[in-house]
Amino acid sequence: MEKQQENRKIVLILFIASFVIRLIFILTLKKEFYFDDESEYYRMIQNFFSGKGLIAGEHIKGFRPPLYPLIASIFYYFKLGLTGIRIFQVFLSSLTVPLIYLIGEKVFSKKVGIVSGIISVFYPFFIFYNGFLLTETLFLFLVVLTFYIFVNLEKNIKYYIFAGITLGLAGLCRPTMQSFLPFILFLILITKEAVKPKLQKSFILLLFFSLTISPWVIRNYTLFKKVIPGTTMGGYVFWEGNNPNSDGGPCQFFPENIMSVEETERDQILYKMTFDVIKENPKRFVWLLANKFKRFWNIIPNALDYTKPLYKGISIMSFGVMMPFFLLGFFLTLKKRGAQFMHLLIVFFTIFHMVFLASIRYRLPIEPFYIILAVYGFFKVEEWVIPTIKREKGGC
Repeated sequence: MEKQQENRKIVLILFIASFVIRLIFILTLKKEFYFDDESEYYRMIQNFFSGKGLIAGEHIKGFRPPLYPLIASIFYYFKLGLTGIRIFQVFLSSLTVPLIYLIGEKVFSKKVGIVSGIISVFYPFFIFYNGFLLTETLFLFLVVLTFYIFVNLEKNIKYYIFAGITLGLAGLCRPTMQSFLPFILFLILITKEAVKPKLQKSFILLLFFSLTISPWVIRNYTLFKKVIPGTTMGGYVFWEGNNPNSDGGPCQFFPENIMSVEETERDQILYKMTFDVIKENPKRFVWLLANKFKRFWNIIPNALDYTKPLYKGISIMSFGVMMPFFLLGFFLTLKKRGAQFMHLLIVFFTIFHMVFLASIRYRLPIEPFYIILAVYGFFKVEEWVIPTIKREKGGC
């Protein structure tokens, strides 16, 4: 009972501190869009209210995933607009922080959990995206919530229902998580449990994941006469990250009039064109893989708009200083059962964005686990260094 009360107190403090800091940040922003993607999500909301459906445009009806603009439309419906969405995202981000604490505590120790939670309160990348009409904050929350459920799966089989639902919602926010599903099933199936219970749990997870995304799949089949669980954006992004002019980041170099082609056909054309480019110059593709790895894990922002000393300093003093401790924590915990989801998620997101399109913005969903592993690595260094210092002092 005492432990539960202490945990509730820590959770509440982390939530309140996070909420205040994030609220202060969004109050400094103008009521305008700062990113191009924001305008596209806003168009989806406008089209939804005008009866055209949840579409970004006539030739991009299945181009963006539905969950974020659908939720955002609620705030516009109640005349709360961008301010309401920003406050909602502050709330979601503030909920994410105590979840990070609880995961760190569950997988490693209370000390790791508390420090991970405190870092997350002030972590600039978690704060920054609260102010924009973008999927980042919602997706981050859903990924962390899914992982929190996964580290509690042994408690009750009903957690597999919750995991299927949250994983499905994450997939409707960003299709990347739909691609991650087979790896989650793999983790379940390699446990030492008997085969029958493992199959039952996998079936439950898969069933509720499928039920969660089914409205979107049905909608897409009605529109395109094809089964599309994600979006029609895959070929577009694959080309953007691998075309002859690309360096692996955003690159608006596309074949003329390609966006006027029917979108499922366009998706296939862009995939084929990209594979052709790769076959013609495989060495350049290898270079792109390496450069996208660098872009994804870059300590300082890639975008020219964020290369000022202030932004570089903030990034180095937050993400950068944790890098050596993260690497240590990552490799020290490779055999730890509770941390395998973290490892798999980090490796999966890295490889996915090395193949498609890379930016530090796309790294955000794995950064809670980056922080937890970095904190674990830091305490391991402390365990090694402090006894050595004490021995040396004793010897003097």
